[in-house]
Amino acid sequence: MEKGLIHIYTGEGKGKTSAGMGLLIRALGRGLNVKVIQLFKRNTGEQFFFENSGFNYLQFKPLHPFFKTYNKNELESLRQEFLGFWREATEDMNYDIILIDEIGPGVAWGVIDEGLVLDLIKRKPEKTELVMTGRDFPLSIIEKADYVSEINKIKHPYDKGILARKGIEF
Repeated sequence: MEKGLIHIYTGEGKGKTSAGMGLLIRALGRGLNVKVIQLFKRNTGEQFFFENSGFNYLQFKPLHPFFKTYNKNELESLRQEFLGFWREATEDMNYDIILIDEIGPGVAWGVIDEGLVLDLIKRKPEKTELVMTGRDFPLSIIEKADYVSEINKIKHPYDKGILARKGIEF
């Protein structure tokens, strides 16, 4: 690629991670080199696929703040743990595409410093495509993106009490 652009998939609807992963599948089909950084998720189908396929897949596994309320000390500890993970995960950025899944909520809930994301955008290699997913991106990050797609929920089975299903939602 001549110039790597920045994508954000955000909103309240299902499909943000799926959209990012779909872009990666297209890239892999074209022989591009990809890196996946997945935050706050565990035991997902995409995790098992990437771990068993030899692709560069990194995961930050603490429970998503949507599912757990962290007290002040736990949140500070989580921030410090994330900093160590982030330094290692973003050290090598020589990829055609880097997907960072669930980074929006991490920033919104105070686990991830907004400045870290803005710095990553600034220092990414010119030819690297950066794809970020999640709800609640701050305007400062949205303004840096070339593509912003908002996925809205019109209807969802969870509203009828149907829980997330393996292979479909995770």
